[in-house]
Amino acid sequence: MKVLFIEPPSSTSISMLPPISLPVLKGFIKQKTTHEVKILDLVFHSDDWQQCVLAEIKKERPDLIGFSMLSFNYSTILTIARFIKQHSIIPIIAGGAHVILSPDEVIRNHEIDMVCIGEGEFLLKELLDNSLDCSAVDGIWYKKKGKIIKNTPRRLISNLDLLAFPDFDDFDIQKCLFIYNYHLPIMASRGCPYSCSYCNNHALRRILKGTYVRFRSVENVIEEIDLRIKQYYDKGFRYFYFFDDTFILNKDFVLKFCKQFKERGFHKLIRWNVNIRANLVTHDLMTVMKDAGCYQVRMGVETGNQFIRNTVYNRGMSNEEIFSAVDIIRKNNLQLRLYFMVGAPLETVEMMHESLTMADTLHADEIFFGLLYPLPGTDILKLCEKEQKFLGQVKHWQMKQYIRDGMKLRGPLFITDCLRFIFLYKKQYNFEMDQLFRWNVQRYKLNQVWKQR
Repeated sequence: MKVLFIEPPSSTSISMLPPISLPVLKGFIKQKTTHEVKILDLVFHSDDWQQCVLAEIKKERPDLIGFSMLSFNYSTILTIARFIKQHSIIPIIAGGAHVILSPDEVIRNHEIDMVCIGEGEFLLKELLDNSLDCSAVDGIWYKKKGKIIKNTPRRLISNLDLLAFPDFDDFDIQKCLFIYNYHLPIMASRGCPYSCSYCNNHALRRILKGTYVRFRSVENVIEEIDLRIKQYYDKGFRYFYFFDDTFILNKDFVLKFCKQFKERGFHKLIRWNVNIRANLVTHDLMTVMKDAGCYQVRMGVETGNQFIRNTVYNRGMSNEEIFSAVDIIRKNNLQLRLYFMVGAPLETVEMMHESLTMADTLHADEIFFGLLYPLPGTDILKLCEKEQKFLGQVKHWQMKQYIRDGMKLRGPLFITDCLRFIFLYKKQYNFEMDQLFRWNVQRYKLNQVWKQR
């Protein structure tokens, strides 16, 4: 059978190029199955993606079309899927973090025929081996005669070495390398043991079955690096971007990796950067990493206010740990990239300024500030929803107060004044509906002021 994966259009300022999710699946299907697979890269086709999709479907004639959904590209993918369904009856399957966290929402869309709840490699193999018969495939939800069928959950892959290396052949590698300053993505592990309230890892751990945090063997990672040098070094490839949530989780893995990386002489050809966590940073670890070609570490600080960081964001990280980590990183002459967020529940403007003060004090090489985006299934979303619910209760309470005061001050004429507001004043003065009761009551009370003089 033949699969067509589609990478949707996206901003090159927020996308790692080439993306890694679909190439991981393509590599597995291509190397571990007898089926055919192609990726249609629409990243650079925001204006003509419709023509590209139709041309690719006509050319490849796929039996299945697949997407990997994140929350930020969910609506874009639905638009593409809807367009495909207007021109073909090819089944569409969606996977990815957003699908795992919001499967009911995703599969209710008419355009989506199947969703993958978990890792997709072996699920796709079984699905294709069975000619898209979903009935015996664990980890898949699908539609049958208008009914949604939810199969048994699939356990996570315990041995990541059983997978294949990502396949980037369908991407314009030289263009991607130029845009992303000659970096390629790589992942040595999957999962994170921490429970930061804004990150989807804790939400995914609640849903997925099996061991959540897993590392590839060092030998397997080194083999992939060797392949990339042979494939792309002549095209300009010079850096690896490790996609792991926290590369230094397993100290033994890091030390062994650095040793083998140097023994192969890769440190003379390639530099690399990683995500770290302040409480795991040690001088010995940073020294070994630097010696083996690591040029930059990326660290989430999130906020300068410890209450927001630890109570709201659940980071479990003190200011002292952050300053100590930064000092160690500086002493090892590593570049430092820091991440902050604003817009947390309970966060005041003064607290936001604490983040600016900390960012100014830490003097990192790069500092990024982003707005909090509550992801589906996360604890921070629940907190935001509780705040919204409370604000709704406050609004309801205020409305009752205005109605009570309006009836007290105007009696039945209050109803007449409200109708006049709706059918006359609202359009004439561009009022909003939430001003209905408040405006009238304020007018009554102002009239009382003049009567009392």
